[in-house]
Amino acid sequence: MAGTLVALRFEVSSPTPTSRLTARAELLHLFGGRTTRHLSIVLHALARWRQCGLKEDGVDAPLRGKVHVLSLSSSPDYEALSYVWGDPSDSTSIVVGEQKVEISRNLDVFLRKLRHSSQTRRLWADQICINQNDSIEKTAQVKLMGEIYSNCRHCLIWMGEIPESISLSAAQDVLHFLEFLNDIDNVPEPSFLLSGDKIKELLKALLLIHPHGNAWWQRIWTVQEVILPQNKTLFLGPLVLPWELLGMAIYHFLVNYDFREISDEDHRFMNVLCANVIWISNGRDFDVPAITATKWRYRGATNPRDKVFGLLGLVPDGVDMAFTNRCNYDSTEPEVFASFTLDSIVASEGLQPLHFNPRLEDDIATKDVPRWALDLKGSSRYEADPFHRDWAYGHYRACAGRPFNVSHLRGTVEANDGSTHALGVSGLRFEKIVEVSRRRRPVPYYDVTFANAESLLSDQLRAWHVLAAGHLSRIRADPGELREQFCRLVVGGLFETSGDESVHTPAPKDGDIDNIWRFVTAEEQDATKVWSSTQQIASQLCNQAFFLTESGTIGMGPWDTRVGDEVWVLDGGNYPFALRPRSQGEDCGEFDFLACCYVEGIMFGEIFQTRDEADIRKIRLL
Repeated sequence: MAGTLVALRFEVSSPTPTSRLTARAELLHLFGGRTTRHLSIVLHALARWRQCGLKEDGVDAPLRGKVHVLSLSSSPDYEALSYVWGDPSDSTSIVVGEQKVEISRNLDVFLRKLRHSSQTRRLWADQICINQNDSIEKTAQVKLMGEIYSNCRHCLIWMGEIPESISLSAAQDVLHFLEFLNDIDNVPEPSFLLSGDKIKELLKALLLIHPHGNAWWQRIWTVQEVILPQNKTLFLGPLVLPWELLGMAIYHFLVNYDFREISDEDHRFMNVLCANVIWISNGRDFDVPAITATKWRYRGATNPRDKVFGLLGLVPDGVDMAFTNRCNYDSTEPEVFASFTLDSIVASEGLQPLHFNPRLEDDIATKDVPRWALDLKGSSRYEADPFHRDWAYGHYRACAGRPFNVSHLRGTVEANDGSTHALGVSGLRFEKIVEVSRRRRPVPYYDVTFANAESLLSDQLRAWHVLAAGHLSRIRADPGELREQFCRLVVGGLFETSGDESVHTPAPKDGDIDNIWRFVTAEEQDATKVWSSTQQIASQLCNQAFFLTESGTIGMGPWDTRVGDEVWVLDGGNYPFALRPRSQGEDCGEFDFLACCYVEGIMFGEIFQTRDEADIRKIRLL
């Protein structure tokens, strides 16, 4: 008996008595004509399955299948596919009913591998089950994607064929390596791990399933497709790799295995794979939306709106995405990004999303996107480590615990006829920035190590200190405490310990200040005497501009900080923020958002010791 491929398509509303069409009428509505690129979803609901039964006759026979339309509430049994479309110009077709449906060559290859010879296989694949050319249907189906992948029996992940440049035996060595890591105590160490040359061959083959070598890791949609299913399996050519084995192998690699014969560069290569696997394996813990988006913003999407829509299935239950849910594929990219950021702010009950380097440089930013919105088009060219910023955010209290003004946020949207372009905030203006150092270090935060920290940073720090001392002298301010203040600025006023991160991180003590100063003056070149983590070095000192405010207060802010920008402490913000006034005068109410910043002496609510409620202003960020 020949096997059948069955494609599943899901309702977008509950069954209604008026949804009674003849089988022929349903077929015409489904296909919209004789030949179509995509199957057209039936937006009115049908209470029964829709089938177009077709069978295959051999390995090379045309793909043939049936289509069902059903409700997720009926708890259907099916497998969901996760793959990349591949070259859009390289397409073929599957026969569904009496019609041909165009699909990518990559999907065709995967379906042929999945096709059983003698039994039905019920699958969900987006190219067959969503009309990509209908924005209304696409929006409706996208909202179901989280449920579709959460409820599938199994997710089948297609990593592609093994290229000719890598032998099948080398690819099999990757699986043997992972099997060994998964059970180190009982599986003998493979012989290829005893030779440096063989290890290099292994790492080359590991690219087959690595973010640096496999396009599956680069697409935004595959994030929720792999996180949400309980069961998932990777297919690589003829090889099969259960995700559970991959996840446990990575855990044991980090905890139990000493990979001796590899370079620092190769260790970083492995760390990239480890980080991605761990993020996915722990993905069902459901971070707040802004953290999820920041983790995956480097991934690509043919349609930039999918950088938001493709992650909505990972939003925790109970989080209201009211602004985002108003968007669809006819919405502009700035609307989608701004709406998502507004929802993220409301969900976090504060301005936490704004410390994740939301703004891109003007030449690479999404056109017309608000500068405060998470521009998910990509990552900033001069960004600080967002995850260290997230850690530090929990320790600072610049706003002294004052809650974010959600009513002002919503009122600003309403006052602009529903436009999400402006963010309404409230807070205190601290001071204007009057001097900015031209010395700054354009180094990717992930390239900083203990070994190169001194050569990268000490001369920059000395130049900053000289600038600060000269400025204080000119304004006749007391420079007596500058050394201590400057050293606190170097470490952000906090020491990240290597122990329990839930314990309050201490401020630097006198002995710590001495060690920091010796590093600044290059008397001490060992960065480990100052920091326990390279993340803190990079986040605090790389890609940052050093500045002074009107009173001589020192600080660090975004790369493009300039004289005339202002430092504000905003309600709900644990960091201060650098803002750029849109007009002259003390009563300016509109500002361009720049970024969060570190300002010595106001990180823990000190500004509220000399200001009161009457000084709080409502402003708009653009």
